[in-house]
Amino acid sequence: MNVNEKIISTKTELLETIKQGVNILDYIKDERDIDFVTNAIVIEKNDEDSYYEETAEIVFKSILYYVLFTEGEIKILERCSEIAKYGMNGVDGINKIKNMVSKEERANVLFKPVEIASEKTQKAVFEKLNERLSKI
Repeated sequence: MNVNEKIISTKTELLETIKQGVNILDYIKDERDIDFVTNAIVIEKNDEDSYYEETAEIVFKSILYYVLFTEGEIKILERCSEIAKYGMNGVDGINKIKNMVSKEERANVLFKPVEIASEKTQKAVFEKLNERLSKI
């Protein structure tokens, strides 16, 4: 990923760049960049069961697509975090996110796994996502 004429190729470099205050969303150019950003932020590979971590990454990718490709949305990671926090409000919050991401086809498709999951699973996924987003 090219950020300010510098090639960022590791998770550590990307997270450090974000912590320096760079709006990484300004530098996303293609699907590969989206995959790199979502993976770097969400996947730590510390969990015994990777399901929640991987599903949290998919949900984050859904939110990221929504933010990046919806006209009028503020294109910053803080906005993604704000939307992810809605998911902590149970069914109402999940429905709010569902309604938002339904406006962008790729975001809508990516949100389906959490949409059809049990309430307990949804809660665990959003807890994981919000935990990871709180670190940046």
